[in-house]
Amino acid sequence: MQFPLRLVEWLYSMPFMRRPYFLATAVSECPSSVELQAGLVLIEKREGYLKWAHLSCPRCGDHIQLPLAGDKRWSVDVDILRRPTFAPSVWEQASCGAHFFIKKGKLLWCL
Repeated sequence: MQFPLRLVEWLYSMPFMRRPYFLATAVSECPSSVELQAGLVLIEKREGYLKWAHLSCPRCGDHIQLPLAGDKRWSVDVDILRRPTFAPSVWEQASCGAHFFIKKGKLLWCL
């Protein structure tokens, strides 16, 4: 169970709440780069199966696409407040070289 994204965004707009860097929502098909928003992970789910996670690179803004199915895949867990956790780390080697973890929506840089 997860709260609706609009409700979660409203909760994080309260002065006593701090929005995590990333929140997650499910989509049914691959988004275009125009649809990607900073701080929002789109989890592509088709026919009940996880396929891809799409996010905007926190350093350069490029589209990062992580496989959630197959042999070489990332695992993702999204809690009730839509905070994603990915394992293993994300390393964008194609462009800016950003290397980071996402834990409960927090962005943790690797040095």
